[in-house]
Amino acid sequence: MLETRIQELKQMLISEAGLVEKMVSLSVDGLYKNIPSLLENVLALEDQVNQTELEIDDKCITTIALYQPEARDLRLILMIYRINNDLERLADQAVNISESTAHLMDNPVVYELPELEQMKSNTLTMLKNSLDALVKEDVALSHQVCSEDNTVDSLNRQIYHHLVELIQANPILTSQYLHLLRIAKNLERIADLSTNIAENTIYLAIGKVVRHRSEDIPPISS
Repeated sequence: MLETRIQELKQMLISEAGLVEKMVSLSVDGLYKNIPSLLENVLALEDQVNQTELEIDDKCITTIALYQPEARDLRLILMIYRINNDLERLADQAVNISESTAHLMDNPVVYELPELEQMKSNTLTMLKNSLDALVKEDVALSHQVCSEDNTVDSLNRQIYHHLVELIQANPILTSQYLHLLRIAKNLERIADLSTNIAENTIYLAIGKVVRHRSEDIPPISS
C-alpha cells in the first residue's frame, strides 16, 4: 500500500535526521572539548547516514514508479527526497568541521573568537528546530527557523572581519585561523540547510512554496 510506503519513508528520514543531528553536535563539541574520540564518532556515523540516504533515494524512486502517486502523496515523496539530500549535505558539513577541529586540537585558538560560540549555539538551535518541525510538520516552528538565518549570516560576517584582524596581529597562527574560518563557513551552511528543511516542511504541510520569504508563511490560528 502507498500509505505504508510513505510512512516507512518518513520513519527512515526521521532516523537519518537523528543521526545527522548527533554528527553535527559531536563535531562542534570536539572543537571545544578537545576530545579526539568525538571526531572518530562523527566519521563512523557518516557511513550510516550515507547508507540511509541511498536507501531513501531508492525507495522514493521505486515508490513513484510502482504507485504513481498524485497530489499530496506525490508532494510528500518529493519533499522526502529533497530533505534526504539536505540531510546528507548536513552530514558533510559535520565531517568538514571535524577535519578542521582535528587541526586545532593542540592550538585552542577558538577561544580568541567568542562570536563562534554564539554562531555555534544559534546554528544548533536552528538545526534542532528544523528537524523537530519536520517530524511534527510544524509550520510555525519552520517559520521561526527561517527567520533566524539572517542572524547566523551576520555572525559569519563578524567572524570573518575578526579573523582578518587576528591574522594581521598574529600571522604565525594564520593556518589555525583559516581553519576557524572554514568552521564558521560550515556552520553557515548548516544554518542554510536547516532553512531549506524548514521551507520544505512548510511546503509539505500546506503546499505553499517558500524561499526565504517569511511573509509568505500564513499565521497559525490559535
